Amino acid sequence: MMKTAVTSPNAFLSRLNPLSSRLTPRLFAAFWSLVFVVFYNSAFFGEVHKLVDVFSVGGALFALSLALLLWLLTFLILNLVVLPYIAKPLFILIIFGAASASYFMNAYGIVIHRLMIQNVVETDVSEAGGLFSGRLLFWLLLSIIPALMVARTRLTFGSLRGEAWSKVKTTAIALVLILLLIFSMSAQYASFFRNHKDIRQRANPLNFIYAAMSYAAQSNEVVVVAPIGTDAQLMPQALAATKPNLIILVVGETARADHFGINGYERDTTPQLAQENIINFSQVHSCGTETAVSVPCMFSQLARNDYTDKKAKSQESVLDVIHRAGIPVYWRDNNSSCKGVCDRVEYENIQQWTLPEVCNERECFDNALLHQLDEKLATMQGTRGAQTKLIVLHQKGSHGPDYYHRYPSDAEVFKPTCQTNQLHDCKDQEVVNAFDNTIRYTDQFLAKTIEWLRTNETNYNTAMIYFSDHGESLGENGLYLHGMPYVLAPEAQKHVPMFMWFSTGFEQAQAIDRTCLQQRTGDEFTHDNLFHTLLGLTQVSTKVYDPALDMLQGCRH
Repeated sequence: MMKTAVTSPNAFLSRLNPLSSRLTPRLFAAFWSLVFVVFYNSAFFGEVHKLVDVFSVGGALFALSLALLLWLLTFLILNLVVLPYIAKPLFILIIFGAASASYFMNAYGIVIHRLMIQNVVETDVSEAGGLFSGRLLFWLLLSIIPALMVARTRLTFGSLRGEAWSKVKTTAIALVLILLLIFSMSAQYASFFRNHKDIRQRANPLNFIYAAMSYAAQSNEVVVVAPIGTDAQLMPQALAATKPNLIILVVGETARADHFGINGYERDTTPQLAQENIINFSQVHSCGTETAVSVPCMFSQLARNDYTDKKAKSQESVLDVIHRAGIPVYWRDNNSSCKGVCDRVEYENIQQWTLPEVCNERECFDNALLHQLDEKLATMQGTRGAQTKLIVLHQKGSHGPDYYHRYPSDAEVFKPTCQTNQLHDCKDQEVVNAFDNTIRYTDQFLAKTIEWLRTNETNYNTAMIYFSDHGESLGENGLYLHGMPYVLAPEAQKHVPMFMWFSTGFEQAQAIDRTCLQQRTGDEFTHDNLFHTLLGLTQVSTKVYDPALDMLQGCRH
């Protein structure tokens, strides 16, 4: 009687895994470096294919040289971390990280850098869910096979001294080979990396390893928040006013200026705002291309050229200065957070609300930001006889890639729309249609905000400022979403909408010359102007106020 051969799971993995036999750390690092280069770098080599004529002899040789360089660099780094007890868990983590990075680079054309890691860490469940897909799950499930291969590998380590000396030798050899490769085609390498600086941020897994280490190093630093504007106080005219001021600042999310009808877009995406007597500034640029940078930067006294995350976190924001002057400040959020700028003022996140009229089981739409705002307004109390109240509303806006989730179904005007977060699977026009619907819904929300301010004109002189944090790429040149390094980012990610609305009473109380402001609407402004413009509008006197950066400077009677 014949016996049926039964293959155990271990035997199956042994056949599947060429590394089942004992391997030295060097061979282990060399093999997996090759795996990463071959299987996880389609975005890198796809970009190389665009930039290099691989069908010419010189181009093909340079592309091959780049592949060898990437393998050597990857080996150089990974070989250093092949250590007892930590090698296998670390490599498994890198495998899943490389799979995720490869997926997002291929799906959205993004690059991986420190600020992208910061965005991932600081995002919330809702935003993370918007990026999840069956395709991403498939990529991660595929990674289980190489992860099991790593787990089954038997590494043989020598003595501590022997291993140390071996790493020194292999590192030296790798460095020599890297230098030989670069010097052999020095002219091509110099030109290539000078003109295409972002290519290194597509080298997987080196890109996310470096970015994660950079973010971790910065995050571990102890930050002490230094006060600014300690001399802040209300101007005499603010204290003497007979009617208090009420200002709403709306922080938009992912809105690009060239898709606003009021900025000349071919579609009527802002029909309600077009009917309002707003002062629209059409040439405004953001401080960053991601919320984690733009929001702290716009509320900081730091200019974009001097801005760093560490510097911003080490000092107070304009909201602290205004609050110190005695003005009550309230931040209501429909986004992931205020990124630290509202830590010392009253804060409320509405994303966990359960209001069927403005929320669904997944999220709240931006109109929810106005829910029971009258009741909140009544509780806001200032000091020192303050006449002004400042409310900040932080939108979910046009956050992607699931644009179709940012507005209720009855607000879908432009059709057909992309009904997935896999934007590359949709036609370009479907992606644009979904995004434009988010702008149209923002138009509705902003018009409702202005109307709410009008209902309070009996008791307050009212004003609204709208400023988006950054723009968005919608498939141009194969690029989606946002977060590109600023120097490399397309205009679509940096050119943002911005406008002001003033009630007649507010204009008169602050002696604003509307005609003068209208003549400046084509001037170039940036997020740098918000800090000082807010101080001017709230009538706060302080040495940190720079009138030259106040957008209303010279336009007051």
